[in-house]
Amino acid sequence: MQNRADVYEFVSIGELAETTTQLLSLNLHYRTKVGAQPQSQPQSGIEQVEQFVLQRARDYLASVREGFVLSVRTSKLSDQRELRYLLDRVLTDWSLLSEELGLEHSSDAAAVEPEVEKVRSQLLAFGMAAVALGYLPKLPSKRVTFPHSYSNPPTYADISVPDTPGEMLWRIEELEEMIWQFMAEDLNALVQRRYGPLRRTYGFFEASAWLANEQAKRFGIQERKSSLTLL
Repeated sequence: MQNRADVYEFVSIGELAETTTQLLSLNLHYRTKVGAQPQSQPQSGIEQVEQFVLQRARDYLASVREGFVLSVRTSKLSDQRELRYLLDRVLTDWSLLSEELGLEHSSDAAAVEPEVEKVRSQLLAFGMAAVALGYLPKLPSKRVTFPHSYSNPPTYADISVPDTPGEMLWRIEELEEMIWQFMAEDLNALVQRRYGPLRRTYGFFEASAWLANEQAKRFGIQERKSSLTLL
């Protein structure tokens, strides 16, 4: 960690991951049933709060994607099709991203500093996400809380770790897509039709929260003793 601001940003990402995990868990526990038909319900005040939390999760994943773009190295590519995929989905976005980040040459160092901080934030977001994806299959069974686990004890050991840039990008895009679908689609339909992606997404946030809490202790920051409830 570079400074205190980085530490608090690290902790805030962990808190967001924990809140997102709790939100997903509560909804999957109480609003889904195997074989149930899709339902359409008006949005309540509680659901509006949930939408706010999920939007924050989407914003975080956007930072993860941007951090990935900044850190990707074509030398790691091992397959021509993977290179083409990256060129189509990532490198074509670089010109827009570089303009957004203000990475063009500038003689005004003060003007560049905020953009440098933004880059650091994006790289931190991606770094945390990459570690969480790598640790996901190793998450202790007692920490696995996915409501629709079919193994006993529950585990994420069958979920593969992305080991190439193309696989990493695919997983990031899957996370973004599933959070959007969780905001917009019927949960019963998601459980029945998108079980694998839903489980991987839940596990990602669960692993992120656990790792952040464990690492935060090194900096003297106590684990939160809070929980999210649906009224």
